[in-house]
Amino acid sequence: MTRGTVFFVDDDDRLRSVTCRLLQARDFHVLEAESAAEALDLLETYEGEIDVVLMDVNLPDGWGASVAERLHETHPEIPVVFTTGFADVDPILASALEDAAYVIRKPFSTEQLVEVLEAAIVATNGAENRG
Repeated sequence: MTRGTVFFVDDDDRLRSVTCRLLQARDFHVLEAESAAEALDLLETYEGEIDVVLMDVNLPDGWGASVAERLHETHPEIPVVFTTGFADVDPILASALEDAAYVIRKPFSTEQLVEVLEAAIVATNGAENRG
């Protein structure tokens, strides 16, 4: 049994590959995309359930927050966990992430990542059960 489906969007091929393998080893089903355009295409065509989106904030073809906004137009129930390696050095980015429910800063450990993903999934499932 899987812990849920994670849709991971990050332009760093090496990081994406390693993270996907680590999440799969922890019993998550993982979908992946390397750009905003690829992410949006997959969101339009994927017919399964997505439990949580793990989104890099800074993508070469757009901001992760823009992709998240588009996602929430059609799937408002899917939580988004933003990843960033720049928030500590970019005050504008840091302030933009203040309202995000879930943010994990790079580099992160597998345990930190699993913890935030599970928190996002549980919070969403709890809200669905209450609503």
